[in-house]
Amino acid sequence: MNYTLIGSLTSPYVRKIRLLLHGTPYELKVVNYLEEAGNEYLQSINPVNKLPVLIDGDKTIIDSRVIFNYLTKKNKWPELSIDEENILSTIDGAMDASINLFMLRRGGLDLNCGNGYVERNLARVSHILKHLTPWVKEIDEKNPAHWNFLTMSLYSYLFWLGFREANSLDAHPELTKFLERFKNALGVAETTIIA
Repeated sequence: MNYTLIGSLTSPYVRKIRLLLHGTPYELKVVNYLEEAGNEYLQSINPVNKLPVLIDGDKTIIDSRVIFNYLTKKNKWPELSIDEENILSTIDGAMDASINLFMLRRGGLDLNCGNGYVERNLARVSHILKHLTPWVKEIDEKNPAHWNFLTMSLYSYLFWLGFREANSLDAHPELTKFLERFKNALGVAETTIIA
């Protein structure tokens, strides 16, 4: 079993799959979708034109959530409960909103412009980060079972926020502590973004 994961080194969606695959043989094919050749290649394998993409033999799996579900079934890993699915959807919701805001800012939009779409996404991120705090307090970094796809997803997202200077965690000290507590978890060093 040898997978090919197509992605970028900075994407939190790609990183959480890399963390999930830690210890499993796979090839990472880095694509820069901001360059014409990378964008054309990505469009040729994924109609949604997003990363990550997992190739397993003749199967092409798009979207990190679908990749996770595919790998879970294939490897007979425990499936997520409804409560865990909700937590993952919450993390992904914050990640989507934050990436949209980052792309708007990168495109030159002032995020303090009073735009309703921007304000809604800023509020969504803030609300989700507050919502996740009680859950984060219950996670024990000394329990290997707690380093799972949910915590990998949250770690990837929170690290990305700091790397991209997309949002301060000053108002969320428990989330900052979470990053510190899991900085030595399996796969973290190998997947850390280097600017």
